[in-house]
Amino acid sequence: MKINHFILILLLSFLLHSCAKQPSPKYTVHPQFETIEWLFNRDSDSTYLVNFWATTCPPCIKEMKWFGRLADELKGEKFQIDLINIDGAKRVQNHVFPFLHKKKIPFDVYILTDDNYTKWTDKVNPKWYGALPYTVIYRGKRRAYFFGAFDSYQILESNVKDFLD
Repeated sequence: MKINHFILILLLSFLLHSCAKQPSPKYTVHPQFETIEWLFNRDSDSTYLVNFWATTCPPCIKEMKWFGRLADELKGEKFQIDLINIDGAKRVQNHVFPFLHKKKIPFDVYILTDDNYTKWTDKVNPKWYGALPYTVIYRGKRRAYFFGAFDSYQILESNVKDFLD
């Protein structure tokens, strides 16, 4: 009987420990840009990478593996990656959610269904015309904007590390 209790406690401890290692990412739908605008206004000593992407954009998908690698490499740093999907409301259930679950995307994903692009792209950067992928890296008031995909993992890494120093 004591052995059974010991095994049960051991199994529960293992289960709790393995579940507590990393919080699960959140995949949330946002019909208005204003509900996620705060992602660009966090005032802390952390560095943030916010990436706009779509499932129909091959360069966007290619970068995701680099984001995962970068997040692993920078574990322990004050660094966070957030993804904003802009596939559109009609694609959320049949394309976006299945993609996120199949690929096991480890980041919080904000699914923006606000199709008034001219209204909200200016709030991100007045020079951005909506092309994907689009990445904003910032820390405090310092910002860098990247149109298109990064040419290599090393370029992505270098740009992020410039903000960490």
